[in-house]
Amino acid sequence: MKYIDSHLAEDISIERLADMFYLSPYYFHRTFSAIVGKAIAEYIRDRRLEHAAVLLSETDKPVIEIGLECGYDSAQAFSRAFKNCYGMPPTEYRKRGLYPMVTTVGELIVKFTNRLRGGVFVNPRIIRKEKLIIAGASGDGNRTGEVWEQFMKLYETVEMPNKLSDNGYEVRIYDNDKCTVHVGVAVSDANVDGRFSVTELPASHYASFDVYPARGYESENSAMDEWLANNDRGWSQKLLGGKPYVVEFYDERYTGNDDAESIVEIWVPVRKA
Repeated sequence: MKYIDSHLAEDISIERLADMFYLSPYYFHRTFSAIVGKAIAEYIRDRRLEHAAVLLSETDKPVIEIGLECGYDSAQAFSRAFKNCYGMPPTEYRKRGLYPMVTTVGELIVKFTNRLRGGVFVNPRIIRKEKLIIAGASGDGNRTGEVWEQFMKLYETVEMPNKLSDNGYEVRIYDNDKCTVHVGVAVSDANVDGRFSVTELPASHYASFDVYPARGYESENSAMDEWLANNDRGWSQKLLGGKPYVVEFYDERYTGNDDAESIVEIWVPVRKA
């Protein structure tokens, strides 16, 4: 990880990294992915784009120069990758005066070391998401499995042409002892078949936690509450209509609750105190 951060402008291949640390490319990639929770290429891309976001915020360097410094060989490739990650092109990001919250390599190393030791170490990434429109099914948060079954039956039989991807979302809204759950997929607009329920979430920053569901959620929940109460970055929980809520995000890393390597991202909406 330290080596990658020091060579972001260079061509960093799996073969080169594996050779440096005397491992076969296959074993290196498998081990790295198991510990970090993402493929090496995805990790390198994310670190490059985080570094680019910092440069856009802190310097007046031309966008093309920042792209080259972060390993992209053209302005188009850099702009496309940046927009896919941050939801806007680099010029717009700079114009808005945004600033990324980047986890240092040292913090990442502590996080993964504690994971290997079996401890719970919560050090979330701060991400920004524009307005989310989730089309799916809604119901009692104590019967989430049934709500997912209801959605999947619809999803397999009713067309949804404006879906953005097959990634799953679970929005949990709390009202004292009551929990309402909304599950589904993200869509570009609310124009969907009336059999789907639609939930809209405003643009927000989120504290994104990686959770291993095979190990249970209880310790992670208490650790997230502790982070909200004690983080030194000035973040506090953001409410929706006066009610706390969280978003569970399921992508290709989620392979079931019983798989030890399966990962769910939990997004806690946050704002600066």
